[in-house]
Amino acid sequence: MEHTVSIIIPTLGAECVLPGLLLRLRSQTLPPCEIIIVDSSSTDATVDIARREGCRTETIPRETFRHGRARNTGARLASSDVLVFMTQDALPTDNGFLAELIAPVAEGKTCASYARQMAPPHASPMEVFNRQFNYPAESRVKTLADGSHLGVKTFFFSDVASAISREVFEELGGFAEDIIANEDMHFCARTLRAGHAVAYQADAVVLHSHDYSIARQFRRYFDIGVFFAQAASLLRDVHGPRGEGWRYLSGQFCWLRSQRAWRLLPKSVVEAAAKFTAFQLGRAHRALPRWLNRRLSAQPGYWM
Repeated sequence: MEHTVSIIIPTLGAECVLPGLLLRLRSQTLPPCEIIIVDSSSTDATVDIARREGCRTETIPRETFRHGRARNTGARLASSDVLVFMTQDALPTDNGFLAELIAPVAEGKTCASYARQMAPPHASPMEVFNRQFNYPAESRVKTLADGSHLGVKTFFFSDVASAISREVFEELGGFAEDIIANEDMHFCARTLRAGHAVAYQADAVVLHSHDYSIARQFRRYFDIGVFFAQAASLLRDVHGPRGEGWRYLSGQFCWLRSQRAWRLLPKSVVEAAAKFTAFQLGRAHRALPRWLNRRLSAQPGYWM
């Protein structure tokens, strides 16, 4: 059976990156039957570019944006049996990316898959390590049984570049719309608990990284902590993220030393402390006043 693919991309102010992404997607050996842009009321030329390139576009209010809601909006517009979710700043490295990404889903081995992320050439050594740590060179299939040894990483899944069977996506009700972040991890946990399997496709590669300030990392990890509190029952019975954090920090230290990036060692320590503090505050968000949650969050509109 041949499968059709719809690509769904939430956008905001993407006029500089969208043309290159669309060009790369149109040149795939397995071309998508449609590309759907869900734009959060951009004030630049994002929507004009998308329409000119033949994409279907849907504009949503920026102030009501939710990660899960925007992606569900795109999924409802899609006509294919495989839904591919991407972000505007993820660039496939070759024209076989899409075929590799959907292969486990198309072959019926899993109902979802996600791509390997690698840092682009201009990325900082800290970002290079981040991608290497979270996206290794070996593919694997995950089931709920992996929770005993993978811990919370069992539920790791990234919709920066992912493919999901439309049938299972609809069966599970799509992405959660009421959580603050990590809608992809939430979906993966529900998928595995429903008895399905998820694949990490290391041969499907996108270039993707962020050079966040420590303040922005703090806000991001506050939201992640909020998510872990919101999804506590769903993430039960696996190891918490603390051990993973120490493994990441020690690995990052070794990596920076091997790269002779001595000047980044203090930043690594400060950033780790900021992430840990923010995560704990996020987990305790119910004990904090709403105005403070709004100030600490990367998504203040969520708390309105």
